Amino acid sequence: MPKKVLIILCLLGLAAALLGACGQKPQESSRSGGTLPGIPDPPAQTSVTASSAQPTAPLTTSAEPTAATPAVTEPPHTEPPTESTATQPSGKNGYVICIDAGHQEHANTDKEPLGPGSEEMKTKVTSGTQGRTTGVPEYIVTLQVALKLQKLLEERGYEVLMTRTSHDVDISNVERAQMANEANVDAFVRLHCNGVDNSEVNGLLTMCQTRNNPWNGDRYETYRRLSQCVLDEACRVTGAKNMGIQETDTMTGINWCEVPTTLVEMGFMTNPEEDRKLVDDAYQDLLAEGIANGIDAFLGIDR
Repeated sequence: MPKKVLIILCLLGLAAALLGACGQKPQESSRSGGTLPGIPDPPAQTSVTASSAQPTAPLTTSAEPTAATPAVTEPPHTEPPTESTATQPSGKNGYVICIDAGHQEHANTDKEPLGPGSEEMKTKVTSGTQGRTTGVPEYIVTLQVALKLQKLLEERGYEVLMTRTSHDVDISNVERAQMANEANVDAFVRLHCNGVDNSEVNGLLTMCQTRNNPWNGDRYETYRRLSQCVLDEACRVTGAKNMGIQETDTMTGINWCEVPTTLVEMGFMTNPEEDRKLVDDAYQDLLAEGIANGIDAFLGIDR
């Protein structure tokens, strides 16, 4: 075969082969990535949100929500509690007063020493006098005024100790004084009513010991000053006649006292007019006010 013919045949065969290759459809990969057969897929890429030196935390999907992290808030600022400036019950002024409503319903005629260590003896306690016009016993009037005075003093901030709050008691004069001594009160006020044969006598007076009292004469000045303060204010408020201060060493309830004391004779139940006043509620209010004012004055409290 001529050489030229062979060259032509070879060229025709090559052209036919090329035409067959171009008409063939390539095979699809089973992978979504569309890679060629026999070539493995490249490793999956992960998104890096931090430095490659730090491993990332595993991701979560919306199907598994994580618990919400509670918000951290600062606790509210509060001032430290401060100590109350009130070191005692509200309204207290720091003073203690003992009120003795004189006498009691039934007398105790047993005897007790006139003063500490005294050989002279006196009746422990009597039931007192009685209104010549009203017939009201002294022990009732003294307690009525004592309770009014207690209320008024407490309203003014005093702490008040009462020797009695009822009539059916048995408390001697020494025991009453000892109650005031043991409480170390700032003032011991003894309330009484007076009585004499002369029905014209009237007025208000206070009592204290003499300067030469063998048991508490060294406290005379203080006791007398309390007596003067109470006398002046009680007479000023009530309008009663001022009969002054009677000094005596015959009162057991004064002789046994170690604290400032005064005995107030609020009026004469043997005087008809004064007798009626002493049982009058409004006049008793005036007595309580005047005595309370006197205690204020004695202790230097201004109103």
